[in-house]
Amino acid sequence: MADTATVYRQAFNKGLMPPASMTVSEWADEHRILSGKGSAEKGPWRTERTPYLREPMDCLSYGSTTRRVVLMFGSQMGKTEVVMNWLGSIIHLWPGPVLLVQPTLDMAKRLNRQRLEPLLRETPVLSELIAPARSRDSGNTMFLKEFQGGLFVLTGANSSSGLQSMPAAYLAADEVSSYPLEADDKGDPLENAEARTRTFPMGKVLITSTPGTRGACRITEEFERRSDQRRFAAAMPCCGAREVLRWREHMVWDKPDGEVWCQCPACGERVAQHHKTSMLSGAEWRTHAKGDGQTAGFHLPSWYAPAGWTPWEQIRDEFLRAKSDPLLLKGWVNKHAAEAWEDESLAKVSADGLMARVGGYGHGTCPAGTLALLMAVDTQDTWLEVTVWGYGRGDEAWRIWHQKIEGDPGQDHVWEQVTTIREVAWPREGGGTMKVMHCAVDTGGHYTNEGYEYCRQHAKDGVVAIKGSSQRNAPVLGKGTKQDVNFRGRVVKNGVTLYMVGTHALKRTIYSRLKVEEPGAGYIHFDDATTDDYLQGLTCERLQPRYVKGFQVLEWVKPSGARNEPLDLKVYCLAMLELLKRRYNRSTMWDQLEAQLSRELEAPGSGGLLSKSKRFSS
Repeated sequence: MADTATVYRQAFNKGLMPPASMTVSEWADEHRILSGKGSAEKGPWRTERTPYLREPMDCLSYGSTTRRVVLMFGSQMGKTEVVMNWLGSIIHLWPGPVLLVQPTLDMAKRLNRQRLEPLLRETPVLSELIAPARSRDSGNTMFLKEFQGGLFVLTGANSSSGLQSMPAAYLAADEVSSYPLEADDKGDPLENAEARTRTFPMGKVLITSTPGTRGACRITEEFERRSDQRRFAAAMPCCGAREVLRWREHMVWDKPDGEVWCQCPACGERVAQHHKTSMLSGAEWRTHAKGDGQTAGFHLPSWYAPAGWTPWEQIRDEFLRAKSDPLLLKGWVNKHAAEAWEDESLAKVSADGLMARVGGYGHGTCPAGTLALLMAVDTQDTWLEVTVWGYGRGDEAWRIWHQKIEGDPGQDHVWEQVTTIREVAWPREGGGTMKVMHCAVDTGGHYTNEGYEYCRQHAKDGVVAIKGSSQRNAPVLGKGTKQDVNFRGRVVKNGVTLYMVGTHALKRTIYSRLKVEEPGAGYIHFDDATTDDYLQGLTCERLQPRYVKGFQVLEWVKPSGARNEPLDLKVYCLAMLELLKRRYNRSTMWDQLEAQLSRELEAPGSGGLLSKSKRFSS
């Protein structure tokens, strides 16, 4: 065993050694072992398998003058592996304090189990440097791991304490477009995290993400405002040109279920995807902007995925399924095109344009395609406003009824009129009648208790309490929480369940579907009693950018004096459609409703859809 002086001398001499000249990609090729827990291709890492990752990794190497690296990639393109390879090379070659930030603490825990622990355990040069997690006082916990010459902290962007607790020479901010706007009212989490690196002049920052919605997308802001905007130019086997490939311009197919080809931008030849390996190995990154001189930005869509990963036919099939549905199309644009979703139709929706589609069926009647009726109640200070919408396959929608009930919402007789409308057996085209399946009551105004009481009394009839969420990233419909408690704080049996509604997302959906021009999936119909005032109220709001703590966000803004109850009620009905979908198998829901409607219409004395025995409770 070496004496203390020898150990000290060895450590001192090691500290005098200059940093290793090896790049991150070279380190990964020599040392990295992929685990089956986090990779479909386990075994030794080979950068040649994903050659587009070489340049981003080498920009993170100690000898590179690049300080910041931004990866705006499609999903499952290897950006998290860049994080792991960089972290491994830091621990082995360039030790220092590292901060690794995930969107949430739960995602940080998942990353630790699926990626970090296998990285440290199965890569021999790293397993020697970090003590086993089970050893006493090892400095190896889920969120903190020490190694010779440094440590790294794993945290979530939703934890302000985790972002402010340490200086860091290296920052890896993963999936930043999913970060909250601010953490615990202490500012933008990405800005707070990056501030930890400013005392290290040789520090580096890696920012990765699949994009989100333009105006509220961190990775797009970083790529477009600060980086040199590098795009991958594939080597075309037909003519030798190197070209940046774009889906709408260069990917073609003869039949919806046939082979997908890449049409060469240079010579027009069709290239099959079995050429992918040579196209990637001979490709190069090309800059398209000057940038700030410190930030290298890389944009990579998923059609560049290596052979054997995501085939072009799968991307095509998902595109064809998504192109008529704005929610599905947003997902496709984000995860495959690796671009921020920007719905230009929002600015083009107008009441004047919608008047042309008014008519074709009467107010209070259900066209033949209607398979479910949903209702909503908006509470104002001196009136209640109600609407009934019909829905069919592909979420095609028909306005059935809209009415303003004048009177004090604190009086029972006003709510009795709501019940009268809700219990109407609405005539259906072709015969029979239909009834409302779910009714949403807005409880966010000055008559919350009255709204709760109405929902409590009629819960068995599918009446539920709702409230619009102020969170921009709120889900379309929350899980529902009990609101009634006794004096001991215990939930009252049969109390009111309140559902929070993601109004921000649902308004986007409505505006996008108002641009669907042909009847069918997503199309919105208006009965012959629809007025210009109603359509003005449905389309009066606009998304406008504003800055919150230095970060741009999009916010729905209503012009002064405008009435937006039609839009709010349409939002609530879409929330009820989501609640209805939770009660059924989503893939067969419309078939089930159509079969159920047929049975009830054929039954003698039918009251329509749904019969009392089939009603849902909240």
